[in-house]
Amino acid sequence: MITAENIVKSYHGEQVLKGVSLTVEDGEFVSIMGESGSGKSTLLSILGGFLTPDGGRVLWDGTPLSSLTEARLFALRSTRLGFVFQFFRLVPTLRVRDNMLLPATLGGRVGADTEDYLSELVDRLQLGHLLGKYPTELSGGQCQRVAIVRALVYRPETVILDEPTGALDSGMEGRVMALLRHVNEKEGTTVIQVTHSQAVAAYGRRLIRLSDGEICG
Repeated sequence: MITAENIVKSYHGEQVLKGVSLTVEDGEFVSIMGESGSGKSTLLSILGGFLTPDGGRVLWDGTPLSSLTEARLFALRSTRLGFVFQFFRLVPTLRVRDNMLLPATLGGRVGADTEDYLSELVDRLQLGHLLGKYPTELSGGQCQRVAIVRALVYRPETVILDEPTGALDSGMEGRVMALLRHVNEKEGTTVIQVTHSQAVAAYGRRLIRLSDGEICG
């Protein structure tokens, strides 16, 4: 379970999040929507421990992220959490296959099962012909699919995605969302996504709306 309590965050004197509180239960599929600048991406980064709030706290299973050392935060991100950033953050010096396996490698979780699951994900998202390429050789949509595989390949308990289909055509969007629904329903993975798309948001079981840094529904 992930709990955010009264989260406040400002940039350059402007308050982006204004006391946001929410709870995501294990196994939920939550969609977060809001206009640009409403604080969605900032909230995701705080939930994942990549950004520290100015006020309030985030708890994972009752443990405040602020109490974790950098080593324990790293362990959380490389074993329990898969995160898809809006701009992907692939490592440009690594080939696609190595990018996909990077968190699993860092977390010491690459084995036969991981390799088999990697093959399954690659097939689902039609990436087999790109495994030997570098990120600079890919389109935006291809980079996005690689980032999604990277987040899922070690079967984390929770996956957090910032605009997971923003660079995809409608056909591939459907494939990605079917995959996320599958890992949620069949494997019990908690899914939290930010999206501008009503169709994509509808895959979630609960919708949270942000407006001007506050939850409005």
